[in-house]
Order: sequence, then C-alpha cells, then structure tokens
Amino acid sequence: MADQDIANVFAIPDFWRGPRWLDLPRPENAEFFGLDIKSTDKSCLPQISHDTIASSKSDEFFRIPAALEPLKLTASQVHLDAPAPAASQQRWKDVNLFDDAFIRGAEVPMSTAEYKSWDGFVMPDLPPIDPLFITEAGPGAYDAALELTNDPLAIKSGSHNVVQTHPYLTALLALAMGRASIFFTWNERTASFVQDLGKLRISGYSANVLDGLQTRCLQCGNISRFLYVFVQITYKTHPSAGRVALAKSMDTVLLAVQTKLGGQARKINSPLQLQSLVYPVSTILTYFNILVTKLNKTRNDEQLLSLLFAETQMLDHGDELLSDTMREVLARVSEPWLDFTQKWIGVKAEEGNPITKDGPGKSFVKVEDVAYVDDFGIENDEPDYVLDKRRIPTFMPDEVAQTMFETGKTLRLLQTHHADHPLCNFGIVQSSDPPSLDWHYNWKSIQVLQERAIRYETNLLEAIRQGSNQNDAVSQQQGRSHSGYDLHLFGQEQSQLAARLVASIKQLNGPLPAVSEADRLSQLLHDRLFEDENSNKMPAGLDLAPHWTLLPLLSFAPLIESQARLINREYMKLLFTSHDLRDHILLQKDFQLLGNGVFCDLLSHALFDADLETTERQAGVARNGGVMGLRLGSRETWPPASSELRLALMGVLTESYLPTSGESSWSEEHTDLPGDLSFAVRDLSDEEIEKCMNPGSLEALDFLRLSYKPPPPLAPIITPVVLVKYDKIFKHLLRILRMLYVAGELHRNLNGRTSKWQDANDVAFRFRFEAQHFVSSITAYVFDTGIALPWAQFLNWLDRVRSDLEDNHSAGKRISVASPDNVRMHHEKALDSIMNTLFLRKRQQPILKVLEDIFTCVLKFSKLARLEATGSFLSNSQETSMTGLYRVFKNKVGIFITVCRGLSEKTGQHAESAKNDTTNDGKNRAMEENTIERLLLQLEMSGHYGGTGHQHI
Repeated sequence: MADQDIANVFAIPDFWRGPRWLDLPRPENAEFFGLDIKSTDKSCLPQISHDTIASSKSDEFFRIPAALEPLKLTASQVHLDAPAPAASQQRWKDVNLFDDAFIRGAEVPMSTAEYKSWDGFVMPDLPPIDPLFITEAGPGAYDAALELTNDPLAIKSGSHNVVQTHPYLTALLALAMGRASIFFTWNERTASFVQDLGKLRISGYSANVLDGLQTRCLQCGNISRFLYVFVQITYKTHPSAGRVALAKSMDTVLLAVQTKLGGQARKINSPLQLQSLVYPVSTILTYFNILVTKLNKTRNDEQLLSLLFAETQMLDHGDELLSDTMREVLARVSEPWLDFTQKWIGVKAEEGNPITKDGPGKSFVKVEDVAYVDDFGIENDEPDYVLDKRRIPTFMPDEVAQTMFETGKTLRLLQTHHADHPLCNFGIVQSSDPPSLDWHYNWKSIQVLQERAIRYETNLLEAIRQGSNQNDAVSQQQGRSHSGYDLHLFGQEQSQLAARLVASIKQLNGPLPAVSEADRLSQLLHDRLFEDENSNKMPAGLDLAPHWTLLPLLSFAPLIESQARLINREYMKLLFTSHDLRDHILLQKDFQLLGNGVFCDLLSHALFDADLETTERQAGVARNGGVMGLRLGSRETWPPASSELRLALMGVLTESYLPTSGESSWSEEHTDLPGDLSFAVRDLSDEEIEKCMNPGSLEALDFLRLSYKPPPPLAPIITPVVLVKYDKIFKHLLRILRMLYVAGELHRNLNGRTSKWQDANDVAFRFRFEAQHFVSSITAYVFDTGIALPWAQFLNWLDRVRSDLEDNHSAGKRISVASPDNVRMHHEKALDSIMNTLFLRKRQQPILKVLEDIFTCVLKFSKLARLEATGSFLSNSQETSMTGLYRVFKNKVGIFITVCRGLSEKTGQHAESAKNDTTNDGKNRAMEENTIERLLLQLEMSGHYGGTGHQHI
C-alpha cells in the first residue's frame, strides 16, 4: 500500500516496511556509519586478529555479535605508517565503545545524580540570545549603566558605593532589630541610627529602590531602641505594678520579635525577602510605639488599664495578629490589679502585710476617717474602708465593683469577729479549687469559668457544713501564707530539731524548680508573626465572640458573685444567730420610734404628770421617796438638773424592755440593756439652748435623747448615719408625745371634776375640741401610717432574708443573698420613708414649720386652760389673747391643710405612674405619696377649714 497515491488518506500504511531514510544513497565517507560492513572494500577499522576474537558460538557473555565477523583484508590495505597495535589501542580508548566502569568499581568515580523535572522537557536548550532590555542583561550591565557619567537612566545612583549583597542585607536585618553594624551606628545626640559609610547600594539595585526598605528598617530599629529604653526606665523609676507589667510585656514582644526575625536570617537572599519579613514586624512595633506614648500620660494603673482596654477594643475588627497580641498584653497588664482583687475577696492568700484599717489602703480600697457623733454629741473620726471609685477601671461595671468591695469588707469583719470560721482559713478555700480572675474572650472559656465558679461554691459550702476548719489539719497547713517549716523551735525534742535541720539542708542543696510556665504572648508571636494571613482562617460567622462591653461582666462576675454569696450567707447567719440582729433592730423600734406602749406610758408620766412627786429640790421640804417626775408644764424652772433626770427616768428603760422568749429572766440576770441603751443629753447650739430654757416652748425637751452603741459586728448595719436619723425621729416623736398628753389635759381642765373653770366660753370649747382632733389625727397618722407601714415592710423583708439563710435547699442555688450593706440600705430606706411621712426631710421644712406653729398655739392655750382650772382667773386681756390664739390656730391649720392638699395634688400623677410600675420601688413610691391623702381624710373630712375643701377630697 505504500506504493499507492499519498492523497488516499484512507489507505492502510505498511507498518512492516522500514524507514525510507535507510534507502537513501550514502556518500563515500559514510563508510564508518554504514550497516553493511562487508560491502566496503576499504575500512577505517583496524585489523583485528582472528585469534583474539571469540567464536560467536561460544557461551561467553561478552561476545561479538554475529554480524561483526572478522574482516579479511590484504596486506596492501593495511596502513604501515604507525604501529598498528598502538594506533588501535589509542583509537579504541577514544571511542570507548565498551564502558566497563562497573567492572573497575572504585577506580572511576561515579557520576552524580541529576535533577529531572518536567520543565526540562518542556523547555528545550535554546541558544542564548541577546537581551532586549537592560534589566535582562544581569546586574553587571545594570550597574554599568548606573555608573555612566551621563546617567542615561536618570536615576542618580552613580555616586553610591556598591557593597556586597549579603553583608548589606545582614546589616539591614540587624538595623531592624535595633542593633548597630558596620554600616549603621547609633547616634546618642539624635537618638536615631545613622549611616556611617555614606551612600550605599548593592549590585543590581538602584538607591531609590533600596531607600524604602532602608527607611523601614531604620524606623524599626529606632522604635526597638525606644521600647527598650522605656522598659529600662520603667523598671528604675516607675515602681507601679501595672507599669512594670506593661514594661515586661513590651520586653517580651521585643524578645519574641527579635528571636523570630533572627531565626529567618539564613533565608534572606534578596531585598524582597527581607522586606516581607520586616513589614509585619514594623506594623507591630509602630503600633506599640504609639500605644506606649499614650499610656505614658496616665497617672495610675487603673487609668492605664482603662486606656489599654479601649485600645484593644478598637482593634477587634482590625489586624488579627495585632488584635490577639493586644488581648494578651491586656491580660498581662491586668494581672496585678486582678491579683489584688482576688486577695481582697478572699480567694487568694494575702502575702506580706495584709490590709488593715491602720494602713493607708491599696488600689481601690482606701482607709479614711469617717466622722460620726458619739453619745455625748461630740463628732469623732473612726478609720474605715472606703471604696475609691477613681481607682476602678472604667470597663468594670458599677454593680460588680460595689459587690467586690462589700465582699472584701464583710470578709474582714468575719476575720475580726470569727477568725475560726472556715472562710477565714485559706487552706479550705484553696482546697475547693476557686477559679482565678482573668480575661476570657470567647464563649467556650466563659462557660468553663461559670462551671468552675458553681463547682467551687458547691464544694466550699459542703466544706463549711462539715466543719473542715477543725478536722482537716492538712488544709490548715496548706492555708499558711508562707512556705517552709514551723519556726517554733522551743519545746521541741533533739531528734525533731535534727530532722528539721537535715530536711532544710536537703531542700537548700536541691536544684531550683524549673519554671515551665508557658508564655502565651511569646508563643503567639512565634507561631503567627510570619504566618500567611489566609492560612487557617475560619469562615466568617464561625468565630463569634461576646461584645467587648460584656467581656468584663462575663469574665469577672461569676467568681465575684459566688464569693459574695458565700461570705454574705455565712456572715448574715452569724448576725442573726450569734449577735441577735433582729432583736437589736426591734429595740430601736420599741424605744427610738416609741413602739413600746409601756415605755411611752412611763416616759409620759415621768416627764409631764403633775401628780407625781417633783424631782426639783425645795428648801425645807423632804422627799417622800415615791415615784417622782419632772412635771413639765407645772414648774417654772427649766431645764432640770442631771440629778433630776436620773431620778425621774430611773427604771423607765429597764421596766419597759420586753425580753425575747429565751430571756425570760433577763431583768434578774442583766443590768444593762442591749447596746447600752440609756438616756443622754443632746449637744445643742446656743440658739437651741435658749429655746430649751422655756418650759412652755415646744423645744423644751429637745435636750433629751437616747444613747445606743451597736456591737461591733452590727456596726455595718446600724451605722452612725442610721443613729442620727433615729435621733431626729425620736426628737420629733417626743414633741408629739407631749402634745398628745397636753391634748388629754385640755379635756380635764375644761370638763374635769376638779376643774375650777366653770364659765368657759364657746371659744375655749371649740379650741379644745379642734386641738384634740388635730393632735389625735396627727398622732394616729404618725404612728399608724408614717411608722407602722414602712417598718412592717422592712421587717417582712428581714424575715424573708433570715428564712432564706435557714433554708439549706437554697444554699446551692445561684440566688442573691442579702449582704450587710443590703440590710443597711433597706434599714436606711425605711427610716427615710418614715422621715418623709413625718415631714422631717429638708425640702419639707416649710410644712414642718407650720405644724410646729400649730403645736405652739396648743401649748399656749393649754397654759391658759391650766391657770383657769387651778382657780387663777384670767383677765380680760388674757381672754382676748385666747380668742386671738384660736384665730391664729384655725388660720395655721387651714394653711397646713392647704399645703398638704397641694402636695397631694402635685404628687397625684407620680403616684399613678408608680402604681403602674410592677417593681417594689414603684409600690413604695405610691405608698409614700398616698399617705398625705390619708392625713387629709383624718383632719378634714367635712371641709371645715378649707371651705370648698370637700371638693378636693
């Protein structure tokens, strides 16, 4: 088929036929390469002896192929110019047809392996061609063009010295790490690196190309030196714990960056590789340079933490490596402040000198002198722990900060009054495995923290119930704040002393423990400094994290709240069981608020009853030894002497005190009331003393007060501020008690059988009736509404607190437990509500002044009625004065009712909104505002004083 027409594309080729090039005519000089050796008359091959050629039929492995039979040449065909064997050997060596290197072995070196790749097959060996551009001609041609005088490239790099590439790149790398070299040195005057050898460049690069890289390396070096100096200065001149932690963090960053950058030095072969390594380092160092400059302006560690938190928050959506680095720096700088917080709340042992009221305080705990008024009315100062809100970082929620402070304050009270409690034993606390205060930036770690806090609270509650402070001696040994051996050597036996000495020597001779704490900041920079930004990156939406405003609450609140519940629960239990908190509070209600009927009756008779024997000394008159009283209103001399007060008030408090069920024999076994309750004299100003000297004035009894000193464990609840409020209320109630007694005397003076007032006019009767109605209404309003309602709410809340503490099932639940500060706040809130109802607030002074004027009118009328009842007939002028006094009384009562009505109408809208409020605060506001309406109903239901007042009621 090969002979057919080649245009026949469907013809089947003859694959068995040989190639056509074998049939081409051969030139004469192709004899050597010919395949038909026999057809050649002449041959260039040397003559080989037939004897030396092995037979083709032999079994030798290396035999001549059958096609190569010996040639039969004549002697004329053999060249005789040179010896045949020598020529034959030389020619055979050059051809090297049979390579026997594998036979010779080590005599001939083996050829090295060659790297084979697909690129070698794809790109054949092409002959070199002349370059079209100068950049393709190599660095030599480029350097020659740069050094030409006419500067054809217009780059102006001809005057630069050309240095070797590797030393120059090494110098730039050292410069980026802040180290000097032969090319760059540190100038102390300019505080910057300078180039010593003039203008430099390397082969193949112009100066303009290298300037950018050199400038970046120079900036990195200057920043590295600045941060290094900052670290050294901070260690020497700023002993603040927060600043030292910041300096240590900067030192760690510098060390990690330089270590990682130095480890890449061998891989740097070009400026581009160096630039790719210096760029991430420059980004981190430049940011820290700006950050340190900002942080240097802060005054204390708390401001530093606040600014650092804000800067870290701003990087949340920026560079990922820089953001993670700043989170680690924030965690490290926060360690000193959080460490003190853990010591304050009791989850970490206090090393060295603990915080006491004798010291200056530390961090957010400040020791200040708190002023209070003692029993004698003298203002004194007493040191106490005070929360310094300026030393609280701004990111810390106010509720968490307040809880944190109150927890530590309550713990100090527990340590002072109950040092043997398990919570005061750090070994027991530590054995419960409390979590540490640290930053948590993701939901998983936050969940682990919450679980650990719950487990810690449960374990510690169980340890408290089992009384681990008495049975667990091992935990007591672990609870020591110092490590080592017991230093009490006296009384020990010789063998024990020798054993301790040997153990001490053995410990001192041993090696120091290896510090294997992992440095997360160094590890982070080591792993991710030169990491590809797109590698191992999570898809968007899978790396959800809490918002930065929630991080402080989620990171710190679980442990602080757990510790607060534990300490508050135990301390409140002790207050109710060991210190009789409820009894002391009821004592204030019975005496300071006149809630004890026996006390009110005895006090009224001792102060006002004219039928008792007087305590006043009378010349020539001997005392009978009966019940004596001050007889206010029936005497001209006032105030009474201190001896008269003791005689009149002797036994009033002790006979009125109602002991609890467990103290039925109190009066026989005890001589002092709880809190040393007793009568005392109030410290008054000169103006107030002048008013007290008039027995007919309303202020005649303002000098009398009750003295009470709470036990030290109850001092956080019954504070001096609370006692001052009690004193104001008692002063006002004593006036009302006097008015109530005077109103009762009016009826006896006008209608009594022993009264000598026979021809009393209508004005006197009307005055007596209206005065009795007004005083009785005010008294009922004060005691039944103003005191009873707020006090009942407070007492019910206190009973619920006690029942929750006694309920063991609620101990493991994460419910809030009232703290001593909460009890104090509710206590003060109840007193504030009482003072508001009794018009004792500062903004209620005008209406209180009107009420006092009304009481003064009643007292003046009582004096006139007493004179008339005793037979001292009034003159016409005095009767006229009684009529004018009634007119003033009625006018004042009208003003008082009008003002009360205005207050009721003004607060009506607020009361309506408070009713719609479902919280307890809203209900309390509504109750306070509705009390005035109750007073109006009691005073004027018919509208007698207001004329049209019935339209408003």
